[in-house]
Amino acid sequence: MTVAQARRILDRYEKIATRADRTRDAALLAEVAAGNVLERQTAGYRQYNALPQHERAPFARPTDYRSPAFHIPSGAPWFLVTATRAAPAPQPTVLVFARESGAEDEARAGRETRAGGKRTGEGVETAEGKGTGEGEARAEGRRRTNGAREGRTVTRWRLRVALPLQAAGPLPRIATTRSRLATEVDATAGSGGPRPRPYDVQRAYEDLWQTGGTDEARLLAPNAVTKEARSTYRHRDDELGAEGARRYFVPVSPRHRDSYALRTADGGVLAVVPLAHEQWLRVTRPDYQITPSDEEAVYDPAPRSTVISTFHGQALAHLPRQGRPTVLSAKYALVDSR
Repeated sequence: MTVAQARRILDRYEKIATRADRTRDAALLAEVAAGNVLERQTAGYRQYNALPQHERAPFARPTDYRSPAFHIPSGAPWFLVTATRAAPAPQPTVLVFARESGAEDEARAGRETRAGGKRTGEGVETAEGKGTGEGEARAEGRRRTNGAREGRTVTRWRLRVALPLQAAGPLPRIATTRSRLATEVDATAGSGGPRPRPYDVQRAYEDLWQTGGTDEARLLAPNAVTKEARSTYRHRDDELGAEGARRYFVPVSPRHRDSYALRTADGGVLAVVPLAHEQWLRVTRPDYQITPSDEEAVYDPAPRSTVISTFHGQALAHLPRQGRPTVLSAKYALVDSR
């Protein structure tokens, strides 16, 4: 992977994501996004008519990232981009694109493309950064299917992470080798080494929602991101008043478990880890029921004694060589309610 190829992948994502957002076309967005990013954004598509006007506005804005810097780890099937999202106000953002290969997946995508009769935009981004040309969706679908029959593997790159910087200050500088490549760090649950590890950040941040930060969250350095989560927990029942209901947050297993980490110049780690929890709204009196919010009602509009809503997300954290980890960004989306 070269910087020029990575830039073409970002450019293609911007063009297709802009069209997908304006028409709320989940199938089109899936050409360039996957995992938690795709799940969060398509949840917004589904909830669009239930959202207040100010939350609908971002769907009409172009996807435009300025001044991108590409951090490409040697030998890894992914790369990280630091850039500034232009609208509605300049916002430093971290993006991760990952390579996906597989004839079976590509054949399925070809069948879905033909069945839906939709344009896929500029085609499949290969490791060489080549596109197939706009308006060739049906032909491209046939080529993918034929490729599967012939045993060829087609490669595409999809966005897996998009996290705006929420904490004050600049991002930590990424370490590079003499070849200007970044160094990948194992961020999975089984990663060894002394605490804290990237995986520990997931449990520590979710503890802010579950207990207000009395247990695992003591691992984290306090900042605006942790303060917001603590405040939400502290005031979780305020709006319920005397309605006879209470709110609880329960950690659950993330649907998408992608983790990414790079070595930083200070000897630490910049990591992206998955997040997930359920929000339980439960009545405390047998003669009461809860009416779901407009967004929750998209999934189940029926009044009930308990409303369980699922939120999936991702966190960006800096784990310095010395000191406590700092959560730089944490974003969730409502993805289900029952």
